[in-house]
Amino acid sequence: MLTEGTATRVNSTFISEKVSRIRWIPEQYDESSNFITTSWDLDVNNVKLWKLVRNDYGGGLDEEDENEFVPRCTAEICFTGDISGLEFVGEGHCVVSNTEGFVSLIALDRERDEDQLQERFRFENLHRFDTFSTLNGAPCTALSVHDTDVATVGEDGRLNVLSTVGQKVLRSISGADSCTISCVAFLNPKEVLTGNRLGIIKCFDIRAESQKPTGSFAVSCEDEKRSNSVTCLAYHPTQRHIILAGSEEGSITVWDLRQPQFPASYLKAHEHAITELAFHRTQPSRLFSASEGGELWQWNQNTLPSAASATGFMHDTSSVMAAAASDTNNPWLNGERAKSKIAVTSLLSGIRKAINSFDSCRSKVICGGDNEAIYLVENVV
Repeated sequence: MLTEGTATRVNSTFISEKVSRIRWIPEQYDESSNFITTSWDLDVNNVKLWKLVRNDYGGGLDEEDENEFVPRCTAEICFTGDISGLEFVGEGHCVVSNTEGFVSLIALDRERDEDQLQERFRFENLHRFDTFSTLNGAPCTALSVHDTDVATVGEDGRLNVLSTVGQKVLRSISGADSCTISCVAFLNPKEVLTGNRLGIIKCFDIRAESQKPTGSFAVSCEDEKRSNSVTCLAYHPTQRHIILAGSEEGSITVWDLRQPQFPASYLKAHEHAITELAFHRTQPSRLFSASEGGELWQWNQNTLPSAASATGFMHDTSSVMAAAASDTNNPWLNGERAKSKIAVTSLLSGIRKAINSFDSCRSKVICGGDNEAIYLVENVV
């Protein structure tokens, strides 16, 4: 059942640029109040470091409409081309991917009086179209991080694995796919998943000599006569054999990689394409999804009332052959029964433009998208 988040508080701030990616800066002990955004669709795009500060200008006629906290930009670094990916790697560093085909390693210096962002290294020409005797840069569409290694994919169908420590390309599979690869995810240090525009997910062993995938499977689609592009991938934090794929039609397909012949569950979710899908960093029972329709949802397997089995989802949820009867305690693998074990809460809706990215930190979720605003959702339980 889709419900509205009644206890949440939403702070919104207009920043006059479209947000392509947003991430909290990891803090070891405290709840983070700093985050990074990347932009797209500008002549010169940027990576910005922000800090949430208390709004000293509140207290107007309607105090309930005032933002308690507002973001303040403390550092910026500029790039040509749209920025398509952002993740933290190691301590005090992040990597960003670019539609001009390169990936940059950026250092965060927050020890000085003023915060600084510095480009430490750039991996050039990672993605390119081979046309006759010339090489044309191809957009890098997504990246994924495992420890200090980075996997990148692009419109050229290439998969690269980079070392940010050695600052070198560890592996490059030029023929990973024959069409645009739209998303990528490290499954473990030696296996990487890719998803393409035709709805096919492939698994690669990046330590093997072969450039062929070790396995492949397709996302489900409500209309069996058309393909359903894979837009994002996520794995369960504590059970990495459970893989979720968001799609162009707005649905979520779930697999158990121990028996991947058929999807374990097929969940009809958003009305528009899912832009990002991720579990809460410390609470694996909670999943978040964002869509091009301007929605941000929370999927929680622990908060559903006992009577929910009689009501089910408000949105149609169906099963496409469960892969196995194992892991019955995990609702994502329960096919048709998943609808009685997962509560869906709308955290944001009605924005009317895409929410491109979000990130969670304890009880806070931050997100941004094409309406040129940053949203801070507090008290998310």
